Amino acid sequence: MQEPTIYELDAAVEALLFASESPLTVKDLSQYADASESQIESALSSLKERLDKVGGLQLTQLAGGYQLETKQAYYETIRDMFVEKRSSKLSLAALETLALIAYKQPITAIEIAELRMVTSVGSIVKNLLEKKLVKPAGRKKVVGRPMMYATTKEFLIQFGLNHISDLPALEDFQEKIAEEAGPDDEGEPSDGLASNAPESDSIPSENKESP
Repeated sequence: MQEPTIYELDAAVEALLFASESPLTVKDLSQYADASESQIESALSSLKERLDKVGGLQLTQLAGGYQLETKQAYYETIRDMFVEKRSSKLSLAALETLALIAYKQPITAIEIAELRMVTSVGSIVKNLLEKKLVKPAGRKKVVGRPMMYATTKEFLIQFGLNHISDLPALEDFQEKIAEEAGPDDEGEPSDGLASNAPESDSIPSENKESP
């Protein structure tokens, strides 16, 4: 069987990325396209170079993989095609909680509540777990062994990050979440991020949380 040319592989990779709902790694593309990883890397370079010159799409590295996205210049053009559901937007309280998890992970729910200066974030953490933006990250080795939380691959995708180290400065992220927040309808007012509040080294129990 004759090996595909770089142009054929370029097209195959483009088709795979277009059809995928989530980012694909070089290993994924290698398996689907039946090509070596070095061939895939060459095809990705070729595809990126072509898309940078023409078309409305761009090749983006996201959450450790690759994805096709609309070029920013065409955001306004396609915006009217999409009706954003109110329920899909996180409240400001949820976004602030998510920011604390992202920047201080792994972190317990009680530590989050203390930093946000509220009584409980149990329902908010549950909502973030359901949206697959955070995940359990083991139990803290203190009295009561409370559960800790960390961000997920879905978090990276939703916020356009390739790696957690790509997070902007906390102040910039706070501005971003303030712009993107939906109505604060999760039963808890937003008190802002207490980014300079002291973290607790010993959390006696997580039973203080509301379920």
